[in-house]
Formats: sequence, C-alpha cells, structure tokens
Amino acid sequence: MLLREVLTPNDPKLVALAQYLTDRATDTGAKKTVDIDTFINMANNMGVNITVDQLRDMASQVPLKNVILNVTDNQVVLKGAGEGETVSDTMTVDQAEKTVEKMAKRAAK
Repeated sequence: MLLREVLTPNDPKLVALAQYLTDRATDTGAKKTVDIDTFINMANNMGVNITVDQLRDMASQVPLKNVILNVTDNQVVLKGAGEGETVSDTMTVDQAEKTVEKMAKRAAK
C-alpha cells in the first residue's frame, strides 16, 4: 500500500504542526520559514512519514494550503500575520503545543 493511499492532505497532524510553527514564529517574532528537512523530521517524529514531493503536493491542497504559503527547494514558508493571508480554523499556541506534544508521545510508544 502506498502512503498516499493512507495519508490525505486533511491529516490533522500536519496541519497542527504547520499551525504550531506559524504561531511560535509569530509569538517570538521569528521568520515564518522552516528548513524542509526539519519540517519533515518533525512530521516523522509525530508518526507522519512523508517525502519532500508528498509535502509539496499536500501543501497545495486544503487545509495545508491555508497554513503553508510555499515549499521551496529547501524551506517551508508558512503563512501568518503580515502576509495578508487569513487562516481558517486556527488554534491557539497552547492548543497547538498540547496537540503536538500528545502526538509526539503517541508516536514514541
């Protein structure tokens, strides 16, 4: 079975991860970019095994396209305040942290 047959672009783990990173960047005033390898490693640690090509495909579909602006050769560019984009179904930073923490614990088992 291929991963794309199981993993859909609606995977809440990837949306939660992207939203978490966006919110953390906003809170800390950091750039809204993440190294693509770092993003994929974080997703893998949460139990979502994806490739760069799969991430690019999924980032162009709803709901990921609501939180990811672009996937370049080496970075994931996140949407957020200042880009003039609105994100629907947003989480607070605390909700995203709890979600990511819970998924990481589940993946570690």
